[in-house]
Amino acid sequence: MKTSLLPTIALSSFALLHAPLALAGDEPLVKAASVDLNGDGKPEDISLETQEGPKGFGYVLKVGAATVNVRSDAEVHGFVIIDIDSGDPRKEVAVHTGMTDHDSASTLYAFDGKALKSLGSVRSPIEAKGNNIILSSTWQSFWTRVDKYVLDAKAGKLDHVPQEFYFVGQEARVRESFPIFQQRTTSKPVAQLATGSTIQVLLAVPVTVPSGVKGNQKVKAHAFLVKSSTGLVGWVSESVLSSKTEGLPFAG
Repeated sequence: MKTSLLPTIALSSFALLHAPLALAGDEPLVKAASVDLNGDGKPEDISLETQEGPKGFGYVLKVGAATVNVRSDAEVHGFVIIDIDSGDPRKEVAVHTGMTDHDSASTLYAFDGKALKSLGSVRSPIEAKGNNIILSSTWQSFWTRVDKYVLDAKAGKLDHVPQEFYFVGQEARVRESFPIFQQRTTSKPVAQLATGSTIQVLLAVPVTVPSGVKGNQKVKAHAFLVKSSTGLVGWVSESVLSSKTEGLPFAG
């Protein structure tokens, strides 16, 4: 998935509050704004100072007299104002860092009138529609993993909602015949996929597999549930799927 460096511009509070409540690859980021964050009817002056040096990246976020100084693993680009829960008068600041599928992230902050508090960091782009939920998208070589977070207002943090499986929804053509299996941890085949047939990649589940490199015993990967052209369903490893099929939109 191609991502681009996002423009840094200053917007008025009107523009920020009337923009779509989502952060995506083409959303404008800002480094200064005046917005009422805590719902007291008075706008706060918000500014973001980015830092870059021999020790890495960082930023200073200021809301009124409140300040947070944060070190970052990736370049800092700006922030947007979002509204996680439209049922309360508060709004949140989402600081965006990184510019690739591997490091793009948003850290969310709440302001209570006196102090800034981090609600947590999630991968970007994010989507917030005011229903107390954040959806986070992560590109995974040829599919997008969507994770759900719910705001725990009392604890002041975003709670991740685990999923046993992740939806993939991609099609591929079998370039070299291979079996699909009854379970992820069994060698009992369901079917042998025919060369030239079309399969649907339905679901993914995170797994750890041997790395093959001494001193690094396991790496993170995925196992995939696929549907054959004859309607049979079974599991296949990521390495087999990527090496013996064609047509998947590999990128990143």
